[in-house]
Amino acid sequence: MTTPPPAVLPHAAPVPLPPPPRVGPVPVASRAVAPDVARGLALLGIAVANAVVHLAGGAVGLGLRPLDSSTLDRAVDGVVSLLVDRRTMPMFALLYGYGIGVVVRRRAAAWVSWPACRADLLRRAALLVAFGAVHVLLLFEGDILGAYGLTGLLAVTFVRASDRALLVTSAIVLVASGVVGGAMNGAIVLQEVFLGEPFVIPVEESPLAALATRALSGLFGAPLGAFIALPLVLLGMWGARRSVLERPAEHVRLLRRTAVVGLTVSVLGAVPFATAVARLRDPSTGDAIGSAILHEVTGAAGGVAFAALVGWVVAARGTTTATLGPVGRALRAVGTRSLTCYLLQSVLFVLPLAAWAGGLGRGMGSAQVVAWAIGVWLVTVGVAVALEAAGRRGPAEWLYRRLVYGRATASTGRLPAA
Repeated sequence: MTTPPPAVLPHAAPVPLPPPPRVGPVPVASRAVAPDVARGLALLGIAVANAVVHLAGGAVGLGLRPLDSSTLDRAVDGVVSLLVDRRTMPMFALLYGYGIGVVVRRRAAAWVSWPACRADLLRRAALLVAFGAVHVLLLFEGDILGAYGLTGLLAVTFVRASDRALLVTSAIVLVASGVVGGAMNGAIVLQEVFLGEPFVIPVEESPLAALATRALSGLFGAPLGAFIALPLVLLGMWGARRSVLERPAEHVRLLRRTAVVGLTVSVLGAVPFATAVARLRDPSTGDAIGSAILHEVTGAAGGVAFAALVGWVVAARGTTTATLGPVGRALRAVGTRSLTCYLLQSVLFVLPLAAWAGGLGRGMGSAQVVAWAIGVWLVTVGVAVALEAAGRRGPAEWLYRRLVYGRATASTGRLPAA
């Protein structure tokens, strides 16, 4: 008897792999409270810190503060330099890095592959660069979106780095970027030393000339801004790995210590620069540059401390929107629409104040323009609260999510339900 040949199985058709899960925007009710509240507060600081840039023309000294100023103006310059300038930008950079870390964690939980996650992060960062370029060309040369977008592109290479690598790199770059940024800020006194006359901010009354100036400023400013922001972004990514701001009640001791120590370092480090800006003393050239470098480096401690302080307060009040109170809810409404509110600040600053537009900035002093800044921020709060009441995203957030997620998950401006 012959053994029959084994059956020949037909070649199995390949089973197609399922597409990677699509991760859409986080419902607002599911978002962590503390990061959004911190963003809302940071935007107030950014408005106040940027206010001096919108003064039209005139001789300026250390910190770009007008030399022809009243006692009140000098007092305002000193307080802003002590508590706000170079302190709120680091806070915003820290929160941006924290957001990157949250995105990575959500993608990992959804079993998204690393190449797909990396592509998502790069797309997000590239879109910020594009938003920043448009912002610079249309309105404001001091844009931070392009700088943060460039930082995001760099930060992707650190996503899978160890905690130690994140912290060590952050510390090294912080010192280097602080020296560079502080030296550039303090070097304005060199013109008076070598040329015998103070630096005068040029006034561009022609829209086309102003456009060219903004484009040139953005071309050089964005890479420098990215370098300065990188250490805080990396530190934010480290914090996101531990959910420090999402679960602040579990990290109260760390948040309390960081807030107290960070604010102390920030204020003490700002005193030499702030007293020089307020013209309570007349520093030498070396003193001015050294004070500016110290001001820049210790500003990072202030930015981290402000974020920790918000987390500490939220942990004490409760981590839901209902426990925040009206002020906290308003800050959160701004924070969830931070892109819209940031761009709206530029509209409300530039169009009325710029020499090539409304021209109201000519002749303003520091006290007046800081008061204007607070008013601008309050307007953005009103807009954000109104959008929150209507259950709608900010228009810039809607556009950004549409470009990131596509039509399927971002086709409506309404906030997704919990």
